[in-house]
Amino acid sequence: MAEPAGAPAAVGGDVAPRISVIVPTWNEAKYLPALFESLRRQTVPPDEVIVADSGSSDGTAEVACAAGAVVLEGERRGPGEGRNRGAAAAAGHVLLFVDADCLLPSNLIESVFLALGDPSVVGGATGFAPASGRWIERSLFYLANAYQRAMTIWGIPHNAGYCFFFRKAAFEALGGIREDLVLNETHDLAIRSRSIGRFVLLPIIVETSMRRFRTYGYLRTILQEYVASTILYYATGRSPRELFRPAPAR
Repeated sequence: MAEPAGAPAAVGGDVAPRISVIVPTWNEAKYLPALFESLRRQTVPPDEVIVADSGSSDGTAEVACAAGAVVLEGERRGPGEGRNRGAAAAAGHVLLFVDADCLLPSNLIESVFLALGDPSVVGGATGFAPASGRWIERSLFYLANAYQRAMTIWGIPHNAGYCFFFRKAAFEALGGIREDLVLNETHDLAIRSRSIGRFVLLPIIVETSMRRFRTYGYLRTILQEYVASTILYYATGRSPRELFRPAPAR
């Protein structure tokens, strides 16, 4: 599909900066085909898709290669390390980080470029909603979106981590994602980005699976992995592995 005329102009210059999509994975063969299909439907296509895999045993690498993605093999050290590994190998001037179980609106990449038309913007995130969500799940995500937006408006930018972007130069200047944080690592990156520019929220929604909530229960997931870890992060700047070891839900 032809690239919208406004996208190149929005980022300055005649040619839009290259954009790299980075997907951290561990046994995500079930979800990747839908994600890749939503990438193929983008009004502005990505220049490269990098799958930073962490020792998958379910055919994740094969699915990614068949879809034309670049696969980077690595050890299983968490999504933060995978995102950093993908960013280090990316050729794009813009890095778009997406979870493997997300479904992207067709104007996502176009919206990223338009947001970066403001030179003060160094990064941003999207809203999020449950794919095929029940009413209680939609309600939970509505509240989470409201919290993320309110905190960002109040000067403490939030980033739930499902889908977010950074200029590569800004990401590198910030030292990337803190790999010692097992939770809140994307919030931390957004907060630190205040030192070099603006972090914005795009007015679009990315859908994501509810696998963690449905596997481990709403109460445990919300209270332990979201509320408790966030409070401790704000109090100490840490989310210790000995307290929070979120087990992947597949």
